[in-house]
Amino acid sequence: MLSSKRILKRLAIFDFDHTICEYNTDIVVRDLLKPDLITSDIKSVRSCGWIRYMQRIFELLHKNGYSKIDIQNAIQNIPEVKGIKQCIEELAKNNFHIIIISDSNSEFIETWNSFNNIGSSIHTVFTNPASYNSEGMLQVRPYHYQTKCDLSSRNLCKGLIMENFLSNQYDSADTEYDKIFYIGDGKNDVCPMLRLKENGYACPREGYACCDALNSAINQRRETYKAKILKWNTGTQLMSLITKELDVL
Repeated sequence: MLSSKRILKRLAIFDFDHTICEYNTDIVVRDLLKPDLITSDIKSVRSCGWIRYMQRIFELLHKNGYSKIDIQNAIQNIPEVKGIKQCIEELAKNNFHIIIISDSNSEFIETWNSFNNIGSSIHTVFTNPASYNSEGMLQVRPYHYQTKCDLSSRNLCKGLIMENFLSNQYDSADTEYDKIFYIGDGKNDVCPMLRLKENGYACPREGYACCDALNSAINQRRETYKAKILKWNTGTQLMSLITKELDVL
């Protein structure tokens, strides 16, 4: 039962790459390099984890004269997923908290959000922390280290982050969410989508890995999946689907 003192809100959780911005930020920045510079020994680091691999890429960019400005320009030039900025702004105006949970990094997300003027609409960003050192080289660190969730990478379990956020909001901010929408495109978005309950909406982007991966995971579960699934492709379509569900915006 809701406490009379609690704030009742709605929550929209967004992935970032291919969900807010149209392309993968890591790949866009990596592709500043000529392909022959990414040698086999650097490629082999991918088996040790994506974060370690990207750190080698950032070191290579720095070694070859790419500056902070070069990297920021590459990020700023990534287009939005069509209509997603307006969708986020409309949700923020209509009793939604909006958070981002992404396996990108804090520098990329802050750069893109600031350039596209949506930072003020975002309540919180959960991602791998990154910063430029005194020599101008970008450094990235894992958000955390986990081994309990096989659906997620070791450095970032989106489902755990989502549940911790909900718990902290309930305990520390007296905030409860009557509707929760999780919007994403990748396989690592399946974990939080599976943790949604009756008041949840899993929103996988059509044409991306999340759709099939979510269906497969649901089919393997013994219990009935209680969240509703809303498939979308553009921000305009997503906003229309959410509006239809709530029938109040």
